[in-house]
This record gives sequence, C-alpha cells and structure tokens, in this order.
Amino acid sequence: MKNYLALWGEGLPDRNSRLLETPITVVGEHVHGTKSEFAKVQVTVRAAETFDVEDCVAEKIALEKLAVGWPDPFIFGLLDVLVNSEPQPLIDVRVTLEQVWYHDADSSREAFLKAGRDAGRKIIAAVDRQST
Repeated sequence: MKNYLALWGEGLPDRNSRLLETPITVVGEHVHGTKSEFAKVQVTVRAAETFDVEDCVAEKIALEKLAVGWPDPFIFGLLDVLVNSEPQPLIDVRVTLEQVWYHDADSSREAFLKAGRDAGRKIIAAVDRQST
C-alpha cells in the first residue's frame, strides 16, 4: 500500500511560499448544513520562517469539553486551503487563534474544519489583494 500522506507532503518543501506583507485578520465561519452546524474563529496570520500556531483563545477548557479536538479540525481545514492554493501555497506564517464562537450542541469537528477552510480562502484572497 502506498503511503499517500508521505507522497502528498513530499512536494511541499520544494514550493516557495507566497509572501505575506502585513498581518491579516479574518473570521472563518461555518453556520449551516443539513443539521444546525456552527463554528466561527477569528485568526491573525503574520509572516514567519515556518508554519506555527499560537492558541490564545480564552475558551480552551470549554472547547476541550466539546470533544471536537480543538484546535486541530480548524487548523487542518485552514491548511487544506493554504497549502493547496495556486499558484503558490501560503505556508510560512504564524497563525494566532484569537477568538472562538461556538454552541454546545451545534459545534462539531466538521463545523470547525469548514470554518478553517473559510478562513483559509479569506486569507488567500487578502494576500492576493496585497500583492496587486
């Protein structure tokens, strides 16, 4: 069996990261779905030498009780967009998790994953606006 995860990661070091000129703050959110789903996260990204995450949210203990695996689903969704953006990935950034809005019943791993993807799309759009 092929190790697809290793194969996927092999090309990353060879691709130059987009350059982030100034810090960018966005709110990634997912508020809908077939059942009620809710997750919103405010993040700021800054230029860095490697990808790094700083979790500064005040609700860490409450989020851990939700059993959603905070902050992993959000970061995985964010990375999915940042690493796969064309023409170049945005990987040399420090991500600061600043604020989280959630609901005890309606916030799930999937909602946080989709909120991460939303944040990634907003970050890439902001970086593209900076470079034009």
